[in-house]
Amino acid sequence: MPLSSKKIFEFVILAVMGTALYIGVTLYRDSNYEKAVQSPNQIHHCGKFLERTKVVHELFGGSDQVEYLYTFADELGVSYSFTGSRQVIKHLPRLTSLQPKQPICFQYTPTAQDRNGLFATLTKIE
Repeated sequence: MPLSSKKIFEFVILAVMGTALYIGVTLYRDSNYEKAVQSPNQIHHCGKFLERTKVVHELFGGSDQVEYLYTFADELGVSYSFTGSRQVIKHLPRLTSLQPKQPICFQYTPTAQDRNGLFATLTKIE
């Protein structure tokens, strides 16, 4: 069954549009994360790393999206959870190798939230 030039053209247009959409969303998220890192409204705590929790989001079409939550506790035992988005992991690669109960200082900005609007954005660990 030969492909018509019209079908090939439609496929190329869809591929270009999909690529442009992906690049646009990625640049938008990168820009938002950079704004969070540069925000003057940063909150700093020292305490310990508690756990990394795997969260699976079921997507349309039967595929799953895996996301990780990183939970810390401050000196008073108050827990803080942050998502490990691609932007956060790229900026803070050490995040993936933290061990439970490991002492750590962490910084976040409450004015910038993750893409779901649920968690503040983690901007620094030391």
